[in-house]
Amino acid sequence: MPIKLMCAGDLMTGENVHHYHRGIVTKFRGRYNDLIAENVREIIGQSDYLLLNFEASLVPDEMIDSLSIERGVYVAPLESLELLKSLNTGIILNVANNHFGQHGKDSAGYTIEKLIQAGFLVTGIDNQPVTINREGINLSVWGCSLVKDRHYDGSYFRSGYETLVNDLKLPEKKQDDIWILSIHWGEEYYTQQNDAQQHLAEKLGSAGFDYIIGHHPHVIQPVSKIGDTTVLYSHGNFIFDQNFSSLTQMGLVSQISPEDGIIELFFSQQEGYRVSRLTPTDEAGVEKFCRKNFHRRKPLFMRLRMKLELLYRFHELNRAIIGTFTSRLFRK
Repeated sequence: MPIKLMCAGDLMTGENVHHYHRGIVTKFRGRYNDLIAENVREIIGQSDYLLLNFEASLVPDEMIDSLSIERGVYVAPLESLELLKSLNTGIILNVANNHFGQHGKDSAGYTIEKLIQAGFLVTGIDNQPVTINREGINLSVWGCSLVKDRHYDGSYFRSGYETLVNDLKLPEKKQDDIWILSIHWGEEYYTQQNDAQQHLAEKLGSAGFDYIIGHHPHVIQPVSKIGDTTVLYSHGNFIFDQNFSSLTQMGLVSQISPEDGIIELFFSQQEGYRVSRLTPTDEAGVEKFCRKNFHRRKPLFMRLRMKLELLYRFHELNRAIIGTFTSRLFRK
């Protein structure tokens, strides 16, 4: 039976600076499994593997409450892994992204250790793929990030638009090989890919990649075919505490059957951080959605909405959040 790989976007089961002590950890502690609705679980269970961009680091459960806002953002307790363990499918996690490594090498190393102990496949640590061998087919998944990262210390595989193909040091591709790249790239909040993404996608296709699985913009971007390569420029958010906009609460989920070239697409919907449903769509539906929601000033509008959410929910804010954003106002 052909292998089925389901791909989704960013998974961040911690809290960002806007939601410190009022977001996912606070609301779902002890019940992380509730973050994915049963009807969504049933669809995920039809795949052999689920590929996600793991955009957090982990700490022991008892530590989470004691972390300052500087150390406690983009951090999830170990118990959050029960969500992934409860899914009836294998899990592949890309850790090559700017938030995974932001708390240093020790934190990243601890997280990788716990992910592997949980039985997950982890890619993006370096330029080597994880490979699944099934019925004569070799499915290899690489992970990389092209996003600027002021905290970067070598905790994951990071490259550049001009150097990635060389940095991957790809082997000779064989007839039974299927190559997939999980790539952190693009510009936040734009629902269209940029020229750099498109040009790199062409080079990656020429290098042998069959599927390019994009993430980082936090919104959906189009799906296209470049030669024999299927490019999903951005899957957007799967689970992320960006509840300030309907665009950041929608994601793209793709189910790929690499051996026969079939791909199914779904829009995912978060409600109260919870993935409540998957709605079937197609390439044309994704393109229409992306065109409708594109504006060249969209990043500015989205960041304004982010701050307005703080004002609207001011009654939920704690001293740490208020202090952080007050200090930013007076920072030179």
